[in-house]
Amino acid sequence: MPDPTRPDLRILALADSGLLPESVQKPFDDWRVLRARDAVVNAVRKRLKADADPMLVFMLERLEAAEDDRGIFEGIYALAEVVDLHRVRTGLHSEYLVLVMAGRLNPYGLLALTTDFDHVPASAVEAAHKLWELATAHNVNVRGLLAVRAEAGDDPTLERLQAYYNTLLP
Repeated sequence: MPDPTRPDLRILALADSGLLPESVQKPFDDWRVLRARDAVVNAVRKRLKADADPMLVFMLERLEAAEDDRGIFEGIYALAEVVDLHRVRTGLHSEYLVLVMAGRLNPYGLLALTTDFDHVPASAVEAAHKLWELATAHNVNVRGLLAVRAEAGDDPTLERLQAYYNTLLP
């Protein structure tokens, strides 16, 4: 039995499909980009040595200061290039940073990769919490939107999630 405090993960399908109103989708999208930036910064900071190359430090600080989507994405990719130059000293590579970013940007994509919904990535659970918070604050009929999305019948991940939640019913 999953943790009862965990949110219904099906809400991620709504964000992925664009069925949520702009009042929910836009803040969620902004939140995801900021979380991606923070995850990449934290991954690099953990490996940064005291005698790190000044260019690496500069690019990291530039990314930390970025606030808009364009600056964040440019900063992540620029940092990834510099990280590749210092691969041996940091133990990181650009592909890893892009993977960290992608995991935060596409939590529904992470769910698509799992077969065990009792043990999903923490970032997907965190994203679902955020979406439920926003949807509740804006009085969004999530159940109704999920029914619309399920009727389309073209989302295997949503179908697997629905089957999973059906097994949890008493």
